[in-house]
Amino acid sequence: MALDERVLAVINGMYDAAVDDTRWPQALERLTEATGSQGASFWVLDTSSEPRLPTFTTINFDSAFIARYLNEMVPLDPTVQYLVAHPSAPIVHDGLVITEREKDRHPYYDWQRRHSDIWFRLVGQACPGHRVQAGVALHRTRKAGPYEASDVDQFVVLQGHLQRALSIGSRLGSLGTMQECTTELLGRNPAAVLLLDAQKRVVYSNRRAASLHADNDGIRLGANGITLRNKADNEQLQRLVAQGLSPISGAAPGGTMRAARPSGKRPYAVFVSPMPTRSPALSALRPAVCLVITDPDHRRPLAAHRLQAAFQLTEAEAKLAALLVTGQSLRSAALTLGITYGTARVRLAELFAKTETRRQGELISLLLTTVMA
Repeated sequence: MALDERVLAVINGMYDAAVDDTRWPQALERLTEATGSQGASFWVLDTSSEPRLPTFTTINFDSAFIARYLNEMVPLDPTVQYLVAHPSAPIVHDGLVITEREKDRHPYYDWQRRHSDIWFRLVGQACPGHRVQAGVALHRTRKAGPYEASDVDQFVVLQGHLQRALSIGSRLGSLGTMQECTTELLGRNPAAVLLLDAQKRVVYSNRRAASLHADNDGIRLGANGITLRNKADNEQLQRLVAQGLSPISGAAPGGTMRAARPSGKRPYAVFVSPMPTRSPALSALRPAVCLVITDPDHRRPLAAHRLQAAFQLTEAEAKLAALLVTGQSLRSAALTLGITYGTARVRLAELFAKTETRRQGELISLLLTTVMA
């Protein structure tokens, strides 16, 4: 492979690896071949307490040596110390960090000499995001010799692409993490959440929305969107969705409604709201309308242990409070717990005192707004 082709392969490999971490070994292999190195590593540096490398991918290193390095030697490494002190330095090599004479007296290099032939380093780094410091390090043995000025000049070209690749990878990685967190939070929401696109098609639905569809109690989700079994309710819903897509001048976009259920249970509450009209150019998800559907008969009880911790309740008081939050009367809760109504009244009085409330409605409101179900 010609030199220009080899360098191009290295550059392409770094871009590929920046968006897919599993490709770093292949990218590092290309990098060592193009730079006359015997080893290479991709690293992410964490300086929040003492220096550590939570991400560290290497090639041509002994695994036991790397494990010892990560567990014990990283804070003692002069190159790591230099990177911590100079996060904006794009290229770092041995000559900037330590002299050969100082290496002979340094405890880190004494340890490295006893466990590895690797001796010289050339590092390219970038800060692709807030408090994110990452890069690649090239390694040569003592026999191969140090990196010369010509090696550094060649690496300048590669480092520019490394910086751009890591910036792209950081943005995509951060967006992916945010998407996963958001999806998980929406998935755990006790309300059904649906996002419709401009053609009224469902582009996202959480677990509760799928459950409502499976219940077959008046709500249907399909390729063409959401429909309600009750004709009049469905017409009203479609009007609200249409209004959310094309707000009428002077009218509030979207709106709320109640949807009847064939089972005869209390109606669903439906909230319709428009989404921001502009989506990123490369986004595959383009929501236009958001629907939130709540079921008044689907209320998860608050966990007694959370109530106990939040308000310093006894276990008995917390169990009573958890039942009251579900809508049970004091007498019904007493029967469920197997205690007398008089005992329940005493515990309720203790709940009032510990929560600084005076009425049962006030108590329940406080519990619901303080402790997440």
